[in-house]
Amino acid sequence: MTSRAHWPRRRAGFVVLSIASTLAALVTSAGAAAPGSPAAAPATITPTAAAERATMLVVGDSYSSYYGDRRSRYPGWWAMVAQDLGLEPQVVAEGGTGFLSRGVACDRTRYRARLDTVATARPRIMVVEGGRNDWRRCTADGRLVEATRTQIESAADAFFADLAEVWDQLDHPRADVYVMSPWGTSKARKGRIIRPIVRDAAERYGFTWVKTSPLNLEQAPDGIHPNNEGSRFLRDQVLQNSDLSERFTRV
Repeated sequence: MTSRAHWPRRRAGFVVLSIASTLAALVTSAGAAAPGSPAAAPATITPTAAAERATMLVVGDSYSSYYGDRRSRYPGWWAMVAQDLGLEPQVVAEGGTGFLSRGVACDRTRYRARLDTVATARPRIMVVEGGRNDWRRCTADGRLVEATRTQIESAADAFFADLAEVWDQLDHPRADVYVMSPWGTSKARKGRIIRPIVRDAAERYGFTWVKTSPLNLEQAPDGIHPNNEGSRFLRDQVLQNSDLSERFTRV
């Protein structure tokens, strides 16, 4: 990982956050949202008017989990999108994970394991962000090996099939689930394989695909994770390549 002043440090652990309840868990001792210390228990903050806004649920990997809200030093793309649309973000994300991947130590959850959050949060819209880590998988004995195309396809299809069942119970249109697979310059060839797999699986179940252009090295200095410029770029891509700006009033 590149250690630059403008670059957020990686943060381990599972992230479930909302602006109203877990800002303190995202900031470092210097007050920045650059992850680096072990995950702490979510802090409880007195609810504000923001808690009354409709929820935007985000399920993702480190493209989401490494970043904070709009007041932080490293605001996430999801925080920018939510603010622009007047929504309250809730993020359920773990670095290194995906539809198939369980992280480099094989000790984290796949996306399917987080679907209970959909029923409890009852979001107005949902964004599924991922695919970047699914070139690898864990064996039964905990070893990390390269995944096959068939394994990636099967995992993505299984997730969206389960999500469709859960989402239908909320009586929301499936088009209210937006799916994206951000990528940088690292492992570009695998991106050309995996991103279409995620897109096709999402669209097969009626979810909305959001096309995003790969981040360049100015936007993602380590070839993967966005800096502030990259996060703004992803925000712009989401709003430009979807109907969200038309559906929600920007504030």
